[in-house]
Amino acid sequence: MTFQITNLDGVVGFAIGCVVVSSLSALVFLAFGHFASVREPSGSLGFMSSLLGSGVAFWFSLRTRDRRFIATGLISLLPFAFWCWAIYQVVHGRYA
Repeated sequence: MTFQITNLDGVVGFAIGCVVVSSLSALVFLAFGHFASVREPSGSLGFMSSLLGSGVAFWFSLRTRDRRFIATGLISLLPFAFWCWAIYQVVHGRYA
């Protein structure tokens, strides 16, 4: 195995991209949530990208102690909290 250096700028860009995709999916979910054919793909894409973005940001913030990752991780909690609320609404029948 060889030692490899991770490009931190690329990782920050990836985490921010995940937050943007999750936020756009949230807007689509809110605007067209009454259509099941739109609600399901936007919900799954948004929730998974928020999980991936926050996980990457928090993991690298622990490993590198870089403030960019801490800020990205904190920002990524907003879409994650929205998707937790949306899942709660779907389970309890508002969007069912």
